[in-house]
Amino acid sequence: MRRDIAELFELDPDLTHLNHGAFGAVPRSVREAQDRARTRIEQAPMRAFRDELPSALATARESAADFIGVPADGVALVRNVTEAVGVVLQGLGVGPGDDVVVSNHGYLTAGWSAEARGATLRTATFAVDADPADVVAALAEAMTDRTRLVVIDQLTSPTALELPVAAVAAAVAPVPVLVDAAHVPGALPGLDVEGLGVAFWAGNLHKWAYTPRAAATLWVAPEHREAMRPLVTSWSHGLPYPERFDLQGTVDHSSWVAVPDGLAAWRDLGGWEQVARNADLLVRGAEHVRSALGTPDPRAGIRSAPCLRLVALPDGVATTTESAEALWQQLYAAGLVVPPVSFEGRGYLRLAAAPYNDEDDYARLAAALPGILGA
Repeated sequence: MRRDIAELFELDPDLTHLNHGAFGAVPRSVREAQDRARTRIEQAPMRAFRDELPSALATARESAADFIGVPADGVALVRNVTEAVGVVLQGLGVGPGDDVVVSNHGYLTAGWSAEARGATLRTATFAVDADPADVVAALAEAMTDRTRLVVIDQLTSPTALELPVAAVAAAVAPVPVLVDAAHVPGALPGLDVEGLGVAFWAGNLHKWAYTPRAAATLWVAPEHREAMRPLVTSWSHGLPYPERFDLQGTVDHSSWVAVPDGLAAWRDLGGWEQVARNADLLVRGAEHVRSALGTPDPRAGIRSAPCLRLVALPDGVATTTESAEALWQQLYAAGLVVPPVSFEGRGYLRLAAAPYNDEDDYARLAAALPGILGA
């Protein structure tokens, strides 16, 4: 672990943290900014909710919109991508008789949310080593004349791939596309949200952009904005999009107020230069682990996410959800925070690289793996 950078966070120094993509890590300065925001609210709740929060949340929205490169009038603040999925399904009126298309690389809550509304879930399947054209074909072929929405990850969570979002959107048009961009803000350079040809784009800010948790963005194309409503309708009733998402009763708004502080921390940590450094580190780190395991590189036609990467485990290891969970517990007991992934009957480790990581972290994992797997 890079001690100089690690001191900016509050991570347990006795653990080797190689799973930043799961929940992120809040820098100490950002946590302190959130604490100040919470204290300010508690000092005078009436003043805060009536006079101060509307302006502070508008500033946060503008900061988030600028960060992802879109006009502020298209961006609402939500708590996470899961909430954004619920907002979109509600706004489109998805229900019984409708189909929603997802991929087998997507995060499960999108499917659960659709099924909870009575819709039929259709899953497009493609392999870890598929070509981009295979991804487009799989999603297009999963559609029916009842398909109301297609959900695609821009950077997949379980398999750490960058999917061809724009090509998928073109192939399934005019059916609207929702991009699950949970891992994108602060991790994927060259972002062009408006140029993707999609209707909805939702990204977490707490993973790679260092904001407090429960801070995310939902960008909506102009033709859909009027239909979008928060899942909790409170004081925001009657307000236009995106302001109607700001004040949702008495929830803790401090994570949103501190969004500009998190984005400032991202810049202070090096911005895109830091992302490039992390991506390069991850290539070397993954090679350490692969060499220790003697397994091949699973990547092929689809690019890996910049700061996430799969390493194949030996045959027969972590091939089920249960065995992957058991391996997770063994790794954690050894002080190694890295998630095993069971995908389509094959086991992998999903490695991440964050500013506080160094090559020794991956070497430590590589040295420990043969003994752990042998046991």
